[in-house]
Amino acid sequence: MSPPIGMRRWAVAAGLAVLCAATAAATEDLRIGLATTPRLPARSERTTFEITVADAAGAPQAGARVSLELIMRAHAMKENRPRVQERGGGRYVAAGTFSMGGDWIAVVEVVLPGGRRARAEFPLRVR
Repeated sequence: MSPPIGMRRWAVAAGLAVLCAATAAATEDLRIGLATTPRLPARSERTTFEITVADAAGAPQAGARVSLELIMRAHAMKENRPRVQERGGGRYVAAGTFSMGGDWIAVVEVVLPGGRRARAEFPLRVR
């Protein structure tokens, strides 16, 4: 039996946070997580991005300026920066589309109200 969808999404976020832990920890002890819906994004279809920001102790960080850039390094694609909105409790959401399938990088940059900064990169496979 599979876990509920919400549990799978948080598991993905936690797994992705581990992938970028060295990057986030090296830039002000912040943990940045990313989950996508659908879990496997598809070309030309809407994808929702849920970004989580927490301190080293796991406390959610509200009020941050968060940006998201989607980059396909194999091709010179035009700028793809979905608008990020705060949802509360250290959660930030954006929606966008990928112009083609393949390997992409989601770059998340965070600036906290006090000026602390963090950046994390998440590899994404788009079908």
